Amino acid sequence: MSDETSRTRRRLDYARAEMTPARQEVSPIFDLEFPGWVRAGEFLYRRNIVFPGSAVDLWDSAFSPEAAAADQLVFYDTETTGLSGGAGTMIFLFGAAWCEGHDLRLEQLFLSDFPGELEFLNAVKDLLRPFAAWVSYNGKTFDSHLLRSRFLMNGMDFEPGPQVDLLHHARRLWRSITGECNLKVIETEILRITREVDVAGEDIPLVWLEFVRTGSPGILPVVFQHNMMDITSVARLYGVIGRLLRGEVEGTPVDQCSLGGWLLSRSPESGAALLRRAFQNGNLEAGITLSVHHKRRREWDQAAEIWQTILASSKSIFAAVELAKHLEHRVRDIARAMDIVEMIASWQLPLSFRDRREIRRRRDRLARKLAER
Repeated sequence: MSDETSRTRRRLDYARAEMTPARQEVSPIFDLEFPGWVRAGEFLYRRNIVFPGSAVDLWDSAFSPEAAAADQLVFYDTETTGLSGGAGTMIFLFGAAWCEGHDLRLEQLFLSDFPGELEFLNAVKDLLRPFAAWVSYNGKTFDSHLLRSRFLMNGMDFEPGPQVDLLHHARRLWRSITGECNLKVIETEILRITREVDVAGEDIPLVWLEFVRTGSPGILPVVFQHNMMDITSVARLYGVIGRLLRGEVEGTPVDQCSLGGWLLSRSPESGAALLRRAFQNGNLEAGITLSVHHKRRREWDQAAEIWQTILASSKSIFAAVELAKHLEHRVRDIARAMDIVEMIASWQLPLSFRDRREIRRRRDRLARKLAER
């Protein structure tokens, strides 16, 4: 069906033109329509799914110190009764996945009606208790805050563990490539995943509320599938980023300048090597980042070589100013430094007030030094 399940069945036939008066008994329909689910409480259901051979390797501790082993990570996602995260927003579906040996095991908890929230949250708490760090996609901003709020409103003491939010890393690595970085875009452009059947995220609250009102499951199975796909995609994305952090770049589109800059702070040799390759392939921004790295390490010859290479093919104010400073203060070649400054003026580029002032002061100072010779 797709097209996000025909736009969530035309937004559940416009939220039903007329209210269905009688609510059907939930559990017999639920057990019949949703195989694999087990009733775990009056309003609580759970199911377990194993994905053989889908375990992921842990990131190096320099990038993710929160957990010491892959089986201490939990990948999680929630489905809620609203997207605002306000006091009236509840979680009705919680999914979590973790590594067991070479496999990925996923468990989902489903709340079938409002009165069951307390037992639902207790089940969530028990599910998360063994894990040292939580991995999500936008969970640090949304899901964890909503969990904290619901636990608090039910008088329960619970605090989310250390979090790894892959949305922030995805923006760093792929925003220049994909533009948007919502999970669906990352799935399509980076993970090469296409969902055959799905539901629009903004329609998910409506699907559950329709189920609670009528007892009819409708397209709830698609919501369960949506949640499962979100979690497995997060786990897969964690694995992809981990490979990039190990320098395994081939075959994965990535902003090499951003990745190289990230690596520099944790693994300088790997980061510098990646930036150097990107620069040699024409990425001037990678060259600038690499030159700053060399400058900080006082590797002046390597930095100056990069600035000269950049100036040979572009009108880079940054490279020109840095090279002029290097020639003036370290090489003591005042004439060449003045040539660089005059070259900047000849470009007739629009400059900021700060750049104009710096270049003017540099030219005046160099002129005085030349006159004193």
